[in-house]
Amino acid sequence: MRKIYLDNAATTQPLAICSDIYTEYAQELWQNPSALYADATRVQTKVEEAKKTLLRAFGSSVHRCVFTSCGSESANMVILRGARQKKNMNYVCGGAEHPCVEESFKYLAEQGYPVTFIKPDRHGVITPAQVAEAVDADTALVSVMHVNNETGAKNDIEKIAAAVKAKNAQAMFHADGVQAYCKERLTNTSNIDYYTVSAHKLHAHKGTGAVFYKENTPLKPYILGGGQEGGLRSGTQNTLGIFSFAAAVSYFMEEADKEQAGRVRDIFLEACSGIEDIVLLTPEDSEQACRHIVNLSVLGVRGETLLHTLEQQGICISTGSACSSKKGKSRIAKALGLSEEEAEGAIRISFSPFTTQEEVLTAAAQIKKEAELLRRFTRK
Repeated sequence: MRKIYLDNAATTQPLAICSDIYTEYAQELWQNPSALYADATRVQTKVEEAKKTLLRAFGSSVHRCVFTSCGSESANMVILRGARQKKNMNYVCGGAEHPCVEESFKYLAEQGYPVTFIKPDRHGVITPAQVAEAVDADTALVSVMHVNNETGAKNDIEKIAAAVKAKNAQAMFHADGVQAYCKERLTNTSNIDYYTVSAHKLHAHKGTGAVFYKENTPLKPYILGGGQEGGLRSGTQNTLGIFSFAAAVSYFMEEADKEQAGRVRDIFLEACSGIEDIVLLTPEDSEQACRHIVNLSVLGVRGETLLHTLEQQGICISTGSACSSKKGKSRIAKALGLSEEEAEGAIRISFSPFTTQEEVLTAAAQIKKEAELLRRFTRK
């Protein structure tokens, strides 16, 4: 049975070049980059080159890069170790963030710091005005995600960051860029103090993330030890993961068909338009929606049931964030104010530069077929 993989927001298949990178790593570049002999120095040089590659894709010449193990560690590091934590400080957080962000701010709230969670619209969008209203002279850190991992909503973080700085120039601004990096272009990063990313969303190996941070912004080590990564992240670097991350970023910058995900998304949505009783949870406004994630609710059908039915046909989708899939009802559905029926029927389909028109047409047709069949058993 041919597999159709439409869960690229959860993870992506590594590029073919990652096999070549592993071979080079295993045969020539396996040395510890902290050692002082020539071969190890060569590895460290490649690590520094990888940082430059990632920052070029981000669009900044003033930020620095520290490698971590994943996007979650990166966000935890910024939120828990990247702001001036004084007794009178407060925090502002988007209301539909990834758990790695939301749980970090909940931890701060438990420690006694005031945290304001901004309520998004029903698609997950947050406006600059909403954020600015929550910022005051004592705000230490504001965090609003670039692209929502469940709905595909795209926040204008450039305008949001500018609004934060206009209200309080000393407040730090962080954006979770895991779903957006190399897929959504930024033209002005000057007001973004921290931006966190992850390799495995870009067809590289799992196990590597990064924090982009402006020089002289507050940032302390989250993991202590040997003082690697300029003293900010101890532990021997995952050089294989770093090299594959840089290669994937280079691919997205130089070779990837950046329009393909958007093309198949439009084809998929058009094909789904004939399905009875579906609700688009992704923003309809193209300025507020990314091009690689679609979330819709098939009313009268449990999303999890539809997922497993499609799986039997070789089609892989999800019902939301892979990180939250084992925790029951989506907290995002609650944050967006979805009805119980909308939340129960929600499914997420996510595309890559390698997704084809044939695949999305097959998936849409199968969703229609299975929805009609399942409704016979759920609707009276």
